[in-house]
Amino acid sequence: MEERILVVDDEKDICDILQFNLENEGYKVDLANSAEEALSILTDRHDLIILDVMMGGMSGFKMAERLRKEGKSGPIIFLTAKNTEND
Repeated sequence: MEERILVVDDEKDICDILQFNLENEGYKVDLANSAEEALSILTDRHDLIILDVMMGGMSGFKMAERLRKEGKSGPIIFLTAKNTEND
């Protein structure tokens, strides 16, 4: 069975790069440009979420918190442009 990844990022270029590379490695990739869109398309078929931390609307951290409160325990990888300990 093909593993399915949900990529959530409000920057189209980042989504496109991740999709290209992940599909070349054999993964099925779904894209969402916001946390709100991701929540509407997220299913139990997704094996992994790659989630941008800083997005307009709901942040990646808030989305992850909501998923955990709803009992979803799948793996999440956070993407961030932050680069200092204070961030």
